[in-house]
Amino acid sequence: MTFVIDLDAERREVQYPNGIPVLLRGEQFLFPAEIPADCLDPLFTEELDLMGVLHDIVNAEDGSTTTGEVVEMLFRRPQLPARFYGAVMDIYKALLGDDVYREFKSVRPSIGDYVRLTKALVSVYGVDLGKLFGSDGSSASDGEMSSPTSADTTSSTPEGSGSAQDSPASSASAD
Repeated sequence: MTFVIDLDAERREVQYPNGIPVLLRGEQFLFPAEIPADCLDPLFTEELDLMGVLHDIVNAEDGSTTTGEVVEMLFRRPQLPARFYGAVMDIYKALLGDDVYREFKSVRPSIGDYVRLTKALVSVYGVDLGKLFGSDGSSASDGEMSSPTSADTTSSTPEGSGSAQDSPASSASAD
């Protein structure tokens, strides 16, 4: 039988067949080669109300949201920071499994570690929340891997878009 859509065809597992190794404080942790969709479920709970937060930001009175308006929105939702933190922890637990997650937490990752790791994983996994939520803006690319979606063009998308990008070691910085 020939399939029109073969979801078992070449995927990220080919690039990372044994998972995505992450080094943190001398310990290695193995994240799945592809993010299971249900790992993002903690972001979409009614308790977190992330969509309500995004709605408030997008529907600000004058169309732009200032820092003061974001702070005011947080005061209206005082539980949001703790719930968001919990959602992030739940995502990491879902990715690593209970036992490895306990080991991961035992090396006491900093907030910066979580931010850097999350950014790197988003890049490797190719998760684009703007596309996930169906952002309004449409942009075209001059690269080989995509077709224009509008008459406008941009050169901001690299030809290898969607592939893993090299990033400098966390100790490297550009001052």
